[in-house]
Amino acid sequence: MDLFRSYQLVESQDGYDLILYIDTNMNDVEFADEFGKIDGDNKKRLNENIIDYIKDKFPDIKINMVKIMAGTVLLSSFILTAPIKAHAAQNPASSLTYTQSAYNYNVKVAVNGNLQSFSARPFIYNNTTYVPLYDLGKAIGGSVWWNNTSNTVGINKNNNMIAFIRGSSLARVNGVQMKMPVSIVIDDVTFAPLRFIAENLGYKVELDTTTQTVHITNQAIKKHNTYTVVPGDSLWLISRKFGVSIDSIRNANNISGDIIYPGQSLIIPDKAADTAPAPSPGQTQPPAPNDNTKWPNITYIVQPGDTATSIAKKFGVSVQDVLKYNYMEPDEWFNAGDKIAISGYAPRVTTVRQGENSAPARHGTAVDWNLEGQYLVKRGDVFTIVDVDTGKQFKAKMIGGYNHADIEPLTTTDTNIMKSLFGEWKWSPRAVVIYHNGMNIAASLSGMPHGVDTIENGVNGHFDLYMKNSTSHSTSTSKVYIQEHQNMVMKASGK
Repeated sequence: MDLFRSYQLVESQDGYDLILYIDTNMNDVEFADEFGKIDGDNKKRLNENIIDYIKDKFPDIKINMVKIMAGTVLLSSFILTAPIKAHAAQNPASSLTYTQSAYNYNVKVAVNGNLQSFSARPFIYNNTTYVPLYDLGKAIGGSVWWNNTSNTVGINKNNNMIAFIRGSSLARVNGVQMKMPVSIVIDDVTFAPLRFIAENLGYKVELDTTTQTVHITNQAIKKHNTYTVVPGDSLWLISRKFGVSIDSIRNANNISGDIIYPGQSLIIPDKAADTAPAPSPGQTQPPAPNDNTKWPNITYIVQPGDTATSIAKKFGVSVQDVLKYNYMEPDEWFNAGDKIAISGYAPRVTTVRQGENSAPARHGTAVDWNLEGQYLVKRGDVFTIVDVDTGKQFKAKMIGGYNHADIEPLTTTDTNIMKSLFGEWKWSPRAVVIYHNGMNIAASLSGMPHGVDTIENGVNGHFDLYMKNSTSHSTSTSKVYIQEHQNMVMKASGK
């Protein structure tokens, strides 16, 4: 079997760069790790394979550089110092000059002393440690966002905001443009230079060469006190005890929710460093109304890079109120362009309730997306979609959206079932029912993949899923297309 399964020629200067793809059944990252250990005779044989490949396929083409790839991972690259001729006896070592090593995956990352486990492995490239940006944000309690239209991503933490175009070597830090080591995109995962990101968010970064561990430390932690949680404690009680805000305790300990446990050691930030208001004794908040169709006096359109913290600071309100008034959990984030409530609860009504249905059905309740649906189906939720006409079912995951839900089939099997409904991928929607948390919700699903995708499921892109009164994310979308969706929602509701 040939070592190289395919190739690509890229024109460069007065010749070509040759990209060779390794034939491997291993995970690309695992293979890259093993490849980095190749030396001696194995490396010599690799050089010989490269020379033979060029002699056989490109005897009359000038090759300037050879890059060896495993999937999307660059393993190594070579510059040709002499032309390769088909019938010449050639010493491979004299023709190839090694210029770049494989990505080095022998690196670990610890945040405030806690070793992290990321969904995609960190690596060292060009003496720079790279980590998946989204996972880093979760590890430090920061907020990560992206804008698919501009291909821009960002991370916010400690009142600092970093944003950059994926694949770029320029970033904006608190609005100021700065150079940074180039960001890398592998299988649609954004890998960011760890030191640049962490230090500009206020962290100290140190490498322990003995253990090959990069330590990220909140520089303010050493100035704080610690407290051991006792039975009956809550974040609210502890915040009152020390006169600091719940948010500051969460941020200092990388806590996203309210769960703590007896014996847990918590960092208590200094009062001077606490910018959020501490809770007032006896403070009460009005409950959300059962049915509310009006916006409060103060609302806001979310901008790229906004977080609950930055929005709360902008309006002089608490983070808890921003989340509560918009029916959000602490680990959720806002979509740019979304309208949110500031001075009271956002509109919401209740027409369906969790657990009211015991199984998926071919008809469901027409739920208004703006008043109810967006609170019932959220980013990251996995649910069953039932086709009204055929009764076929498949699993899907919501990956985003604010005027309607953007979804992906969960697996390749689910993709195949979905495609069988449409025959071929096309925009024309079908009437479907969403079965989620014991609720059957009338909906409409289009069959054209487009835009960003996050799941390896046999199709590139995501799909539009509409409920009653859903609309497009773009003002240029055809009104006919939007009306087709609404017609299918009505059909799915049995009307």
